[in-house]
Amino acid sequence: MSKVHKFVITNPDMCIACNACMKTCIKHAYMRGKLSKKRLDVLTLESGKMPNQCRQCDDAPCANVCPTGALRIANACVELCEEICIGCKLCTIACPYGAINIDAEFPPSIIEEVERHLEAGCISGLKSIAIKCDMCDGIESGPACVSVCPTGALVMIDPVLGECKFGKKIKGDLAPFLKAVVPDVTFENIPAPEVKKPKEPKPAPTPTETSETNQEEA
Repeated sequence: MSKVHKFVITNPDMCIACNACMKTCIKHAYMRGKLSKKRLDVLTLESGKMPNQCRQCDDAPCANVCPTGALRIANACVELCEEICIGCKLCTIACPYGAINIDAEFPPSIIEEVERHLEAGCISGLKSIAIKCDMCDGIESGPACVSVCPTGALVMIDPVLGECKFGKKIKGDLAPFLKAVVPDVTFENIPAPEVKKPKEPKPAPTPTETSETNQEEA
């Protein structure tokens, strides 16, 4: 099997770059007690626009270079323990997809201090750590970005179980895309794409309705 870790990936042909995934990523990170920072980034390329996020590499170059073990392979993915991350940036250099960044935020308890001493550069309580997709660990329904995608472009793949998690609306055929991404796995739960029903034409007005309209205009 070519892939053993579960991961989230985007079909670029179905992505409309609405940024809904990025917004819900920040919201659910905050709800889970994490830094309210985006774990994916909607990129603009010559070939189009699409979200980029951690691919949960089986060999995990980021985990291999992490000096504290904050990044580690567990539960069929690459986990990040934010509490022991020292923000050394080695993982950002090792990541082949540019899907890890270093960021920080001011806790609510020191906002007033930040405003008073920002120019002096003597702010306490701020720690820079690695930020990466953890597939919304702790949310039973799975990655929030997959659930909120309005076209179904985002999908979570579990190649070992041969299962996928899809969004509520699928506006394209995902079978060829999944086959290209994980060619050794056959998925049975791929939903049929949603077909938009054409609007029914309005009935032509009767001669009586046309006559009444002309009289009112006159």
